Amino acid sequence: MKIFFWNINKELTNKEVKLIATEINPDIIFLAECNVSIGDILLALNDKSVSYFYNIDPICSKIKMFSKFHDKFVMPITSNNRYTVRSINIPTYPIFNLMCIHFQSKVNWDFADQAAHSMELNTVINDFEKKTNNINTIIIGDFNMNPFDFGMVQTTGLHSVMSKEVALKKKRTVDGKEYPFFYNPMWSFFGDDGKGTVNGTIYNTLSKPINYFWNTFDQVIIRPEFLDHFEESELEIITELGSGVKLIKNSNIIDDSISDHLPISIKIKR
Repeated sequence: MKIFFWNINKELTNKEVKLIATEINPDIIFLAECNVSIGDILLALNDKSVSYFYNIDPICSKIKMFSKFHDKFVMPITSNNRYTVRSINIPTYPIFNLMCIHFQSKVNWDFADQAAHSMELNTVINDFEKKTNNINTIIIGDFNMNPFDFGMVQTTGLHSVMSKEVALKKKRTVDGKEYPFFYNPMWSFFGDDGKGTVNGTIYNTLSKPINYFWNTFDQVIIRPEFLDHFEESELEIITELGSGVKLIKNSNIIDDSISDHLPISIKIKR
């Protein structure tokens, strides 16, 4: 099962939507900040064959979900304007919780704001895992934080770690309280010897004393209990939608005439 996320930050053309369906061929598609009408997206996704449904979440306005599954297989659990959570119950796959998020931006919130609010997110995650009695959880989306930011790593936030070996310990104790881990495979894209052909999902050239240039705001994190079903070799930051649409310019930076973010995709094993 392939899951695709893209913060569009603009209106996609029919050509780009068609290529998502025909070249990437995801089973589940999440689009953030997408102003294209649902009807136009469905027409483009189903141009070659009728495969995709719109899985509506009337509360979450920032993220649109399309999939090859009827709503009964991707039932909503909880949501607000910035996230949608689904129980994925597809025959031949284990049941798991899938959360897609568009967290608050660094344009308006600084590191401390994001870290403070990540505690609220931690509460939401714990609540829906208790509600479903299932800790097989995947979170994908635009976190607007790098993997090393406090909100991503602190115990009271997302508590995601770069090491699978560490994550498989499942939890750690701090000041007498246990905190469960997430595994964050997006660390592997950092540096010139990292995974893939780019070092992140968004490129920034602001004239500031501290600038990372490449940032990895678009991420996926997985509970260690579900890692056996996560195909890490299939994790991808996508740089072209088939040979017809390249998302990276010749200068090796993102073509922001399409979007200032690169999409990511993951694959779940049966």
